[in-house]
Amino acid sequence: MILYTYSLEVELNEDRWKDTGTPGFFFAELDEVRQAVSELRREVTSNEEEEPSWSPVRIERIEILAPTAQDVLTLLNEGIGPLIQRYEIVETIA
Repeated sequence: MILYTYSLEVELNEDRWKDTGTPGFFFAELDEVRQAVSELRREVTSNEEEEPSWSPVRIERIEILAPTAQDVLTLLNEGIGPLIQRYEIVETIA
């Protein structure tokens, strides 16, 4: 199963999938995540009177195995990190 998400470029890679209690947003298609990040960027930069505080955002592609009942329990109890089989940064939107 392929999913897409995004994160701030400043986040450390080794802590990327640690469950912080802040929900992540996941998308089925690359175009969906691109649109979400573009809308977020417009919102952040349009509300600022001075220099924008937009930080570069990475669009990420993750691959997980088709979920089993045990995987759903892992997801609920530990977050998505343990389920990720492959991970790559697709692009960065500055």
